[in-house]
Parts: sequence; C-alpha cells; structure tokens
Amino acid sequence: MFTVEVSKELGAAARALARYVDDLETELAAADATARHHHRPFGEHERTFLRRTAARGEAPKVVAARENPGVRVVPAFVDDEEARNLVAELRGVVAQYGASHVENSRGFFEHQMSHLSARVRADCRVNMLRATGRPELETQPVCPWRYGDDFDAAALPPGLRRFADKIAASPDFSLGPLRDVTINARKSTFFRLDPHVDPLDDGENVFILGLLSDTVLTFSRVGPPLSTVADQRYVSVDSWAPGEDIDVLALAGSLVHMSGDARSTWNHGIRLGVSADQLRDLGVSVPPPPPPPPLSDSSSSSSDALLFDWFGAPLHPLPRQPERISVVYAFAAARHPSRF
Repeated sequence: MFTVEVSKELGAAARALARYVDDLETELAAADATARHHHRPFGEHERTFLRRTAARGEAPKVVAARENPGVRVVPAFVDDEEARNLVAELRGVVAQYGASHVENSRGFFEHQMSHLSARVRADCRVNMLRATGRPELETQPVCPWRYGDDFDAAALPPGLRRFADKIAASPDFSLGPLRDVTINARKSTFFRLDPHVDPLDDGENVFILGLLSDTVLTFSRVGPPLSTVADQRYVSVDSWAPGEDIDVLALAGSLVHMSGDARSTWNHGIRLGVSADQLRDLGVSVPPPPPPPPLSDSSSSSSDALLFDWFGAPLHPLPRQPERISVVYAFAAARHPSRF
C-alpha cells in the first residue's frame, strides 16, 4: 500500500512538473516574441482604422487589442507636398522598371467581373504594374536596389530612401535591416488584390504606404487559391469570410504595418470593389465621385462607372480615386541581444 501511495504521489508530482515546464515554455515564448516584436502597443489608431467585417444584418465591430493579429496604422505618414514629390518619383521608376503582372490572368479576371455593368467593365480595366528589386518575371527589369541579403539602400531614389529612413527611425517600431522595396501602380479604380502572404524571405515587418487614393486593406484567413477563384460578386459585398475578416481603412498618405500573425499567417488583400448598382440593390446611398487630387493623372467621371471600397460593411462605402500607387517596405526582425 505504501508503495502504491508513493507511486501516486510521484505521478502527481511529475504531472505538476510537466505543467510547470509547459507554462514556463509558454511564458518564455511570449517574452521572446515581445523582444523580437517590440513595437508600440495597439492604441487609438487601431481602434479607429480597424473593423471586423460584418455578416449580413450585423454591424461591424471594433477590433480589440487582444484580437489584433499584428496590424498598426500610422495616419498621415506623408503630407500632401511629400506625396506629390514622391508620386512624381515613383512614376519615373515604374516607367523605367515596371511590368504588368496581370497579362496571364487578364481573361480570368475579366470573366469574374461579368456581374458588373458594361459601363463599369469598360472603365475599370484590369491592370497592375509593379517595379521591384526582387527577381520575378523573366521579362521584367530588376530595380537597382536589389533584394534580400543583397539589398542596397544607397541605390534607392531619394524619395523612397527618405521614407525608408523615416520608418526605420520611428520609435514606434523595432526593425532590422531593410530587405525589399516594391512599387505597385493601379488605375481605373481597379485595385483588386487577392489575399496572400508576402514571401517570408522579404522580412518579418512589412509596411504599405498608400498614395493618391484611400482604400480598404482586408486581412483574411482565406488565401490562395480560394481567394482568387472566389465568386467576386459575393466577395464584393460580403468579403471572403464575413464576420471574421478584418478591414483596415488605409487613407491616402497613411502607413500600414503588419507583423507577427498578420504578417505570416493572415492573408492581406483588397476586394475587387462594389459597384453603384450593387450598393443600390443593398439600399445604400451611392456617394458622388471624389474630386480628383492634384497628383492624379486621372479623373472620376460618374459614380456609375466606378468601383467603391467599404469599411466593415457595405453600409459604409468609400469612393476610390481612379489611381493608386503603393510602396511596400519590408524589414527584417530587429536584432536584440540575448537575455540569457
């Protein structure tokens, strides 16, 4: 009997020790994550610019800090004058190094837009130009700043370099070396970007600087290939996973940062957009076309020829400017000295 009791006590002690070790490993992992991702806490900007998408008949919800997968927003990161100068520079870079990334999928994308009116389809042409230092298409020239371990910040044009330095110097973020800079250019309110995860070799910290137009960036658990083959009529008014997706209101000139799960396991994208006819079918008032900004090469004609974003729910449509340029900056994780 004595032996049995001792055996039970030893078993209980072993289980308690195992639980203690598990708890300790969890705490150490959390501490290590904090050390590696020592960015500012989520705050008012995230409460303002993030919404959980609403399922039909429900209202969008503010994303609590504990539910935020790792998205931070810096509104008005560039002012109008800075944006004007940077856009002029970026247009030159895209003209020299840009290449279309939709030629092989143009027909498929156009087929997925068959629910839209002929006027929208005529005005909202499928397009996307990209300039990057990452080797991608065989026919695409590589930007001189290159990519990854070979990245050369000194080769960046002055505007791109200035804002890379501004991000790196911000006390809000803990960053390692810059590893990638990519420019994406869109026109005709066609901002579609199917949810995906950027190559992990780019770095743990990805920043998106949006210019010329407001838009809504959506984080979703739905990724390729489902995010690409999804019914775009449904996605445009419900999102990929209504009630689960997280919308980020990315105003022109703002900076969106993704790290942690938002960077590595959540997919990010931009919905095709909802048309004026779809909004009317939902009983939503159609906003007038926005006045063209002084920086844009394009102007909006009529709301019936445009695609709109929405933030959290289609009840809150957001007019798009015809043109949008974004800059993606990717930084490695910060190098922190070991605490052990």
